[in-house]
Amino acid sequence: MAQRISRKIVITIILLVAGFAILFSVGLKGSLVYYLTVSEFMDPGRRTDLGDHFRVNGNVLSGSIKKHEGAPGARFILTDGRSQLPVVYNREVPDTFVDGSEAVVEGSLGADGTFVAVTLLAKCPSKYEAQNRLTNNDRRPARATPSSDPAEGGVPSR
Repeated sequence: MAQRISRKIVITIILLVAGFAILFSVGLKGSLVYYLTVSEFMDPGRRTDLGDHFRVNGNVLSGSIKKHEGAPGARFILTDGRSQLPVVYNREVPDTFVDGSEAVVEGSLGADGTFVAVTLLAKCPSKYEAQNRLTNNDRRPARATPSSDPAEGGVPSR
C-alpha cells in the first residue's frame, strides 16, 4: 500500500522551492544588464523600463579619443553610424582600444548627457587576424623545408 506524504513535509518542500526561487530572481536581477546599440540607447522610449545601468555597443569615432593627462582613462565618442554617444572612462584603457575599434561600455548616463562607463571592453580589430594570415603568424606549426642533402634523405638539386 502506498504511503501518504506528511502535510508538514509537503509544506516544507514548497517553502524551500519558493525561497530558492526568490533568492535566484533577486540575484539574477542585480546582474542583468541589457545590451543596446548607440541608437537604441539614445531613444528615451527604449530605456525607460531597463533601469539605470546599461551596456552599450558601438564603434569608437575616429579622432575622438582624448586620454586623461596624468591619470588613467579617456573621453571618446561611441557611434553606430546613426547616433553618437559621448563617453568618459576613468580607468586604464585596454591596448586594443583604438580609433575605429568596436567597443562595449557598461555604466550609466550622467546628468550632463555623458555616459559614465565603469567597464570598457574593446574588441580586437579584425585587421590583426588578416595581418597574421599574411605573415603566417597564426601559430601554426612550421613546415620543415626539404633538404637537398642526400645524407638527410633529401633530393639532390641538379
